[in-house]
Amino acid sequence: MTAQLPAATLRLRVGLLACAFALAGSCAGERDLPYVATPAPLRILSVNDGGALNAIGLPDIRLPDSVTVIDLTSDQPPATRTVSGTVPNTISGAPYAAIVHGGRYAFIPSHSWGAQETDANSPNQLAVVDLDAPGLDVAAVVPLPPNPWQALAHPDGERAIVITNHQFHVFRMEAGQPRLVAQSEPVPFSLVSFAIHPDASSIVATATPGELTTSSPVELHLFDLDGDTIRHASRISIEPGIGEIDQPFSPRFSPDGKRVLVLNGLGAPFSPPLDDVLSIDMTRSPPSVTEVVQNVAQGLESVAFHPSGRFAVVACIDGPYVGHLAVVDLTTSPMRLLSYLPIAFVPEGMEFSPHGSMLFVQATTAHHIAVYSVEGMRLVPSPFVLHTGEGPASMALTSR
Repeated sequence: MTAQLPAATLRLRVGLLACAFALAGSCAGERDLPYVATPAPLRILSVNDGGALNAIGLPDIRLPDSVTVIDLTSDQPPATRTVSGTVPNTISGAPYAAIVHGGRYAFIPSHSWGAQETDANSPNQLAVVDLDAPGLDVAAVVPLPPNPWQALAHPDGERAIVITNHQFHVFRMEAGQPRLVAQSEPVPFSLVSFAIHPDASSIVATATPGELTTSSPVELHLFDLDGDTIRHASRISIEPGIGEIDQPFSPRFSPDGKRVLVLNGLGAPFSPPLDDVLSIDMTRSPPSVTEVVQNVAQGLESVAFHPSGRFAVVACIDGPYVGHLAVVDLTTSPMRLLSYLPIAFVPEGMEFSPHGSMLFVQATTAHHIAVYSVEGMRLVPSPFVLHTGEGPASMALTSR
């Protein structure tokens, strides 16, 4: 027989039991939402390559290229728009895209390097897409020299910088149209990927001495950025005895600009050895690679810094049909690899939300963006994904 409880104690226990069975957060006046929501409005751009499945060796499938825009808020389900067949693009290149002008315009380059026979005539061009237009209208198309590998938003949010084989091109939107405001002097090597310092003072780029092939040697180079003027400054080397620069790719600056993480291996998961993550110390003059995390994965595609700068996440391609996210702790010296998480193949573009509480990762063969919440240095997968067009290949994110 159970002793009879005082009424006040009974009410307290009933209340606690009700909280235990309620949805998470309901006792604090909050309830879990049945969709992806963000503390502040965000816009995500996903540039999708319909030939991505074919490009990575899966069955011969050629779908239309497309552009997806996803607007997220705190109290409404995601508003998603996908338009196909208006803008060519390619999965070949660092998977970072460009949004400028308060989130209104996307700069989307295309090229025919490594293209399949069905799209070998893809133009070398830059398409500018109006993301506010219901139909994601193409505002302009700008022909460019070969090969426009990558476009990035300038830190001012108004300009965009695009690389072709031997030049940087600086654009600004004026009256709804892109205006070419500057071009760098041609360099005697082929630019492959790049990152811009948060204070817009410099650029770190990867480049190959000749025309790019999957076996080309690739180097690291530093450029000075002064307004619209971009000049080559020096080649970036590695400290003796800590590893080697082996086809570096897809660089990214830390939020404070003191470090650049670069991924060895050209993003290609062809064969062992496993590829390394390099860290460039930008406080040195000249900058140099001073730390290496070795044997991270067979192929490394992209990297994203948490806004705190305390850790970074690397997209790993571990051979056919397998992908992971690797979490790298940047609070230690040298940096260290903390953990791996499985993810649908192929992880491409990645972005943290500006407030740092969420991470978004493209999963190319799954045709969606995976969503994670951030708890310290732990990534917790959401049960929800964000649907995109077929073959998400590069992405950008901005506050709205």
